[in-house]
Amino acid sequence: MNPYISEDEIVALMQEIVQLPTINPPANTTECAKFILDRLNENGISAQLKKGKTGIANVLAKLSGQKKGKVLLLNGHIDVVTPGEGWTVDPFGAEVKDGMIYGRGASDMKSGIVSMMAAMIGFRRSGKPFDGEIIFMAVGDEETGSQFGTRYLLENNFGTNANFAIIAEPTNLAVELGNRGLRWLDICITGKACHASRPHLGVNAILYAAKLVEAIESHRFERRDNRFEIPTPSMSVTMIDGGTQVNVIPNRCRLTIDRRMIPGETTETVIAEVQEIIDSILSSQKEAVVEVKMRPTYWDPYLISETEPIVQAIVESINKVIGKDPVMRAKAGCTDGSHIFHIGKIPAVIFGPGIPELAHKVDEYVPIKNVVMATEILMTTFENLLAQ
Repeated sequence: MNPYISEDEIVALMQEIVQLPTINPPANTTECAKFILDRLNENGISAQLKKGKTGIANVLAKLSGQKKGKVLLLNGHIDVVTPGEGWTVDPFGAEVKDGMIYGRGASDMKSGIVSMMAAMIGFRRSGKPFDGEIIFMAVGDEETGSQFGTRYLLENNFGTNANFAIIAEPTNLAVELGNRGLRWLDICITGKACHASRPHLGVNAILYAAKLVEAIESHRFERRDNRFEIPTPSMSVTMIDGGTQVNVIPNRCRLTIDRRMIPGETTETVIAEVQEIIDSILSSQKEAVVEVKMRPTYWDPYLISETEPIVQAIVESINKVIGKDPVMRAKAGCTDGSHIFHIGKIPAVIFGPGIPELAHKVDEYVPIKNVVMATEILMTTFENLLAQ
């Protein structure tokens, strides 16, 4: 039992945060950000709001030690995806049942936010002397690209003085050394419309799109890195839009592609690969025109070494709290660790209490014991890195 912050206090904090809807889009995180700010200020931790865009509020907090020293950055997002249909509980009810807290964002990743807040509050209450500082970012724009969240803060030099970072995305208490990257692409196919009774007079854009979908889904990648949870890149067609009327041969169709990357891949290599697939399908005809557009939202892949001080400190803490070595890998999805590593030049480890497989699913939940243990592990990590 932690003498500085109780399980009941952690559960209450978790429920209050889950009950505040922060669906992105539109990412109206102001109410939740103000709640976090007030709780931190009430506990003697200096915090302020930083708005990257109207309605998108981020919290920037700081806990300073007795003198200058190393700087640890904590990062997590408070925005969540839409609940969707099919829930058997209220997605914003934060119901406690059988040792679990249910709700949208429970695992991804308000439990991570709560564990970081609780760890800072508990560490301050402990009165243990330390040097340097702990910076906490609770950001409001991760699910749609981080442009007004982590990227905004880093690009305005907030937190860039950190020596190391922890991202509390869901890992089920595993230690993750990086994440795959992501590019979203739109493939726009232009054909020629005509009356559907005379299809030979037109160029069916959907027909060519179908051929591209098959080629994309059957594409196999040679690059591989077994340190990642999913060791290869992936490419999925996630949206399709085409046609104007049932009796008109469609002259337009758009495919949207989700392309996951591992280190060594870049925007240029991804575009070249997609273009090669397009050329292989359309080389025998010149009637359809295909244009590839890269969306501005991005995450670059990254991977840090097991020998980084932040990795060693958190592994040592897990051993002390749980009594065994953690699972160690790199994440299949994307996190703001990408931006912290590439923009901030800060080694970032991913560690959190949430269950990765529950992210974006109905009836999302998090085990209470995970949030309590993550809080204890983070407090121990603070001591390992910063204590005098």
